[in-house]
Amino acid sequence: MASVLKVDQLQGVSNANNVIVPGAIIQVVEQKLSGRTVVNATGSYGQSIASGFKCSITPKSANPTLFVISQIQYTSAGFNAGYQLYDNTNSQYLLFNDQSTDGSSGSSGRKYLSSGGLGSSGFNSDGNDYGNSSRTASGLYTPPNNNTLEIEVRILYMNNVGNVFIGGNESNLNYAYDSYSHCSLTIMEIAG
Repeated sequence: MASVLKVDQLQGVSNANNVIVPGAIIQVVEQKLSGRTVVNATGSYGQSIASGFKCSITPKSANPTLFVISQIQYTSAGFNAGYQLYDNTNSQYLLFNDQSTDGSSGSSGRKYLSSGGLGSSGFNSDGNDYGNSSRTASGLYTPPNNNTLEIEVRILYMNNVGNVFIGGNESNLNYAYDSYSHCSLTIMEIAG
């Protein structure tokens, strides 16, 4: 016969009401984009530009592991672009292929992309400006410390520069086909 443990409340001996069970999700934070945002780069391609779309978390455990989910809808003004997730606090990229070799230092090297690019002429290569592409990245990230950290979406300009539209189409004339799209960053802390 299996035993059953029923309790109304778990209470820690030294840190009341903050019982941490290893492997359990102990907090979830989410940031949603309101409306759309336009990120612009000038100069040369290969650079990564901060979008301003970010999410912060203060870990509760000493050695946190974070599960990060980004769901970003974006398009460009006719060129290839991808997005990167960047830990602004610890100055490092996250959720990229381990064979990547470069963050954003120029036009050569395989970049630390969290999403794939839009294609050489962008998502709207057929001339219309009414669509965007939904890209999702998710995975584990272990920050180097348990300080409050901020993760931001950065746009990587892969073969040209100009405007990238996050959360909406290039067209913004308030027609039905100009509707805004859901974008979110979610960070879950897994107790270490």
